Amino acid sequence: MGSSMSAHLHSALQTSPDSPGLLCGAQSGAPAAIDYALQPVVDIGTGVVYGYEAQIRDFGETGVRSADALMDDAHTQGRLPQLETALFARALDRFGQLKTAQGTKLYFKLDGRDLGEVDDPRMRLAELVRKHDLQVNQICLEFSERHQQTFTDVTHHAISDLRQLGFLIALDDFGRGSSELRLLHDMSPDYVKIDRFFLNGIDCDPRRKLFVTTVANLAHVLGARVIAEGVESEREFKACREAGCDLIQGYFVARPFRERSAARLFYEHVRAPGLGEKQREEQDRIRNELIKLPAIRFDASMNELLDMVVHNQDASVIPVLDANDEPRGLIHERDLKAYLYAGGAEDDDARAALDFPLRSFVRACPIADIDSNADMLLVTFASSINSDGIIITENFRYAGFLSATSLLKILHEKRLQEAQDQNPLTRLPGNGAIARFIADTARKNSHDRHLCYLDFDNFKPFNDTYGYRQGDRAIILFSELLQRHISGSGTFHGHIGGDDFFVGFQNADQTDVAARMLALQRAFRLDVESFYEPEHREQGYIEAQDRFGTTRQFPLLQCSISIVSLPGGLSVHPDTLNHEIMELKRAAKRSDDGLAVKCLAA
Repeated sequence: MGSSMSAHLHSALQTSPDSPGLLCGAQSGAPAAIDYALQPVVDIGTGVVYGYEAQIRDFGETGVRSADALMDDAHTQGRLPQLETALFARALDRFGQLKTAQGTKLYFKLDGRDLGEVDDPRMRLAELVRKHDLQVNQICLEFSERHQQTFTDVTHHAISDLRQLGFLIALDDFGRGSSELRLLHDMSPDYVKIDRFFLNGIDCDPRRKLFVTTVANLAHVLGARVIAEGVESEREFKACREAGCDLIQGYFVARPFRERSAARLFYEHVRAPGLGEKQREEQDRIRNELIKLPAIRFDASMNELLDMVVHNQDASVIPVLDANDEPRGLIHERDLKAYLYAGGAEDDDARAALDFPLRSFVRACPIADIDSNADMLLVTFASSINSDGIIITENFRYAGFLSATSLLKILHEKRLQEAQDQNPLTRLPGNGAIARFIADTARKNSHDRHLCYLDFDNFKPFNDTYGYRQGDRAIILFSELLQRHISGSGTFHGHIGGDDFFVGFQNADQTDVAARMLALQRAFRLDVESFYEPEHREQGYIEAQDRFGTTRQFPLLQCSISIVSLPGGLSVHPDTLNHEIMELKRAAKRSDDGLAVKCLAA
């Protein structure tokens, strides 16, 4: 690093000797050339802009090759706290110019080295936030593992103090280093940002998707939201949504910008497809069981808290919300016993207890959105030790509290309905569920939809030769392969009866759907060969009577697949859809590869 750059940075970091506050105007602590661009962080389900990450720009004008090098040089000179404080003020300036919705967040990376040491101006960032007419709870400070080895008890106490002031905390680049689980435990972040390495090709790498799914589940148990950072394609976006990520950031959404005119309130291409009837029913079950527990603000006083406890004696927990009605955790009544049973108003200990900050009693709580799958809610709850239930949110805002008893009731009702409407042999959804899916799909939708009909070829002669028990085994094999190949958000599979099956896709590419169907077809053809006698496998056919009583040769079992695609915006009558599927079924039987595809005209 050149001495000229060091001198430039040293000069730029000088503060005015007459300034009693933070930095002189907060801006004189950073080289004038440095600026910030803002990249949207978006709700993965609705496309609504949830916040912006401040990304440093033009640092090359100072003679350094990277933002990390800029921080390293400032740290070497002992000026890192002043530089980061000045940069923070500059990011606030850029963020404050945008027209945003109420409660929109700003994500700002803090290097964190020597945080909390004597006279560290970073511990007074809240003053800068208020000077910019913003709320502290709008600011999320990001820390990574890069300098984790330098973090001391002082650093962790400082992070805790910043949280007490109302700042949100994010763990950045999760998965890049070897100590993230330790940091996840020590920092108890509000957000976990998954490193780009695990998102690159997540749509075609099951191991990476499993990692992201596991991290998302763990984060939700700990009360944190998950941000997929650096998403670049629609397929990666869909895979992240299926893995349980809450927020998305990357070139697929939008590139970082500096112009105020580039800011938007939402991004249409990020919106998830609308809920199907089954999902709406499940959401209604959850909504009906929600307990709207009285909540308290994060900055409330102990007197307000104790007054709420006295007037709501049936509640053992109190949700804690920020100014934007987003949950920050729970306060347990049992943790307050020492204060509830303190002496009278004249008692010194009692008066001291009332001065204790309410935020010190806030505990992390499992958190999930209202549109979560009930089975996933059970996983989240079961993974949390000593949890009283789950905080449920809607569009990230507090919607209510779901107790353990209510969760079990929801699952019981779901299992009953599934048992009433499933095929007894394969346990897959039956004709009622399939008819509802088709009716729901036929309605106008902004996304492409694909309906697939699958049935076996030469199943009757196989049954006649090997018996119905072996026929049932073939049906069960196919149902297992079907569930293995077709899964994830936006998919549906059902068993019409006998050797007829149904698969539906929402918001999927037709080429991808056809490829997945052909992979299923190939897997069934190979696996079902083991059901035949060696001589039949070797000759590749069996001899049996056809429906007219004539003995002839029949090839080994395989399946035919017909795919009817509906482009976005097209609405048709369910009877029309059923007719098209049946017509295409005949074409699939006649085709060489057992596949027929038709796209209905918009």
